[in-house]
Formats: sequence, C-alpha cells, structure tokens
Amino acid sequence: MSPAAVTCILAFFLAAIITYVATPFSLRLAIRCGAVRLPRPRDVHVGPMPLWGGAAIYVGALIPPLLALHGIVPPAMAGILLGATVIAVFGMLDDRVDIPAIGQAAVIVAAGLVAALMGARVDFVTDPRGGMIWLGKGAVLAAVAWIFLVTKAVDMVDGLDGLAAGISAIAGASLALMGLGRHQPELAVWAAALSGACVGFLRYNFSPATIFMGTVGAQFLGFMLAGLSIVGPFKMAAAVTLILPILVLGVPVLDAVRVVLVRVAKGRPASAAARDHVHHILLRRWGLSQRATVVVLYITSAALSVVALFIFAQIVR
Repeated sequence: MSPAAVTCILAFFLAAIITYVATPFSLRLAIRCGAVRLPRPRDVHVGPMPLWGGAAIYVGALIPPLLALHGIVPPAMAGILLGATVIAVFGMLDDRVDIPAIGQAAVIVAAGLVAALMGARVDFVTDPRGGMIWLGKGAVLAAVAWIFLVTKAVDMVDGLDGLAAGISAIAGASLALMGLGRHQPELAVWAAALSGACVGFLRYNFSPATIFMGTVGAQFLGFMLAGLSIVGPFKMAAAVTLILPILVLGVPVLDAVRVVLVRVAKGRPASAAARDHVHHILLRRWGLSQRATVVVLYITSAALSVVALFIFAQIVR
C-alpha cells in the first residue's frame, strides 16, 4: 500500500473520530442558540430537531488534511476552503434565522466565484473529435454553475435521516480513489477526510436521527464535493471525464435537475419546497420506510460510483 493511501485511510478515520466526538457539542450548542428545526409540511420528521450537525462535519473534514499536509494548501484548494467556510458560516445563520432562497443563492454564487478565481475552475473540455476546447473566460462561469448545482443538489436531497451524509460519504470516497489513481495525494486526502467526517456524523444522523446537519452541513458538503471534482476528474484530458463527476454525484444532481424541470413544466417556482424528490417518491409511492429508502439510495449512489470508477480505470490505464 502506498504512503498516500495510508495517509488517506488515517485521514478518513481521524475525521470520523473528530466528527463523532464533536457532534454532541454541536447538538447542545444548537439547542442553546435556538437552531432547532420544527416540522414543516414537506418534512418527514415529526418533532423538533436540533441543527448545526454540519458544524461538526466541517471541523472533522478540515483538521486531518491540514495536519497531513502540514498546513500547505495550493491556491485552488485554498479557494475551495475559503468558499466552503463562507458557505458554512451563512449556513449556520440560515439554520437560525431562515435566509430567503435568493439570499442563499447569492452566497453560493459569491463563494463559487471566489473559488473559481483562485483556480478551482475547468479551463478546457476535451473535444470528442480530437484536441481541446478552451473555455477562456467561460471557465469561471462553468465552475460557478457546477458549484451552485452540486451545492443546491446536496442541500435538496437532505430530506431523510442519514441520506445526505451517506451519499456524500460515498462520493467523497470515490473522489479519494480517483485522486490516488491520478497521483493527486492532496485531493485524495481532502476527499477521504470529507468521507470520514460524514461517516462519523452518521452515528447520530442515521434513522432515528438525534441531530440534523442543517444547511451548514448540506451546503458545505455540496460545495466541497463540487470543488474537489473540479480539481480532480474534471481536469482529466479525456472525452468521457465530464461524465465522471456526474456519476459520482448522480443521485443528488440528477434528482435536483429532474425536480427543477418538473416544477418549471408545471409553472411552479424552481425553488418551491415540496415533496417531489426521489426520496419522497420512494416513501409515498413505493411505501418504503425511511431506512429502506435511504439504503436504496445508498446502493444507487454506490452503483453509479462503481461505474464512474470503472470508466476512470480505463482512462488512466
């Protein structure tokens, strides 16, 4: 086993332990500060639930890589971390005072712009006919659009106990394996730690949950996964590499796109809250329990990630 792989495994477990230990503190802080989610028409839970579990994920995901890499962070990764921190801070505020959708969108776009301008962007895509298509100034726009899509997608899929955390853990692990395969140890360590933090949080978040990650957690995870995919598989010079991050993040991204298209087709606002996500459909139409629904979506996410890793292996062979 390579030293980079050992470092990733250590980062994964350390992140899981830190998040596991930190989550009870987040729970007590949320209750003390009034960051508690009361049941809404679109929610599945029936009683008040403390938020800010994402604060523990934030701490757990950041400390191990900083220790492993001795605090050395390249500009692109620094931009992702800066943007993710902004997202986390405003996420905590949203969990407390409920920021309007337009305000949330503005914060995500601004944070994405910071990350893109600092180097987290897609400068080219492969032309299937041969050669490269350089995006020029459109590279920043493409990066911001991708970051916004994934951030909101993970936020939107956070509707059942353990769903967003588990899917993010699978996606993070997949990106870590791709980082190792491309000899990008820094990317791999960050992705492994993100995955580990999600696993540590699941002890408290899997059904029946005792705490939710809140906007701070869902949008932080989405932003980090989007950023890591940009500096990882999106950077590969192969015609199919655009497919890789879409597969790895398939469950939240494809569900978000489907929901928006359906809402627009029905003349409803795209940001309207409703029980029309894939997990609601599995609960309502298929009659699955919360746990069964989450497991089905875990399996789906893992299967899509396996396909992405198979394609990835053919590219780097």
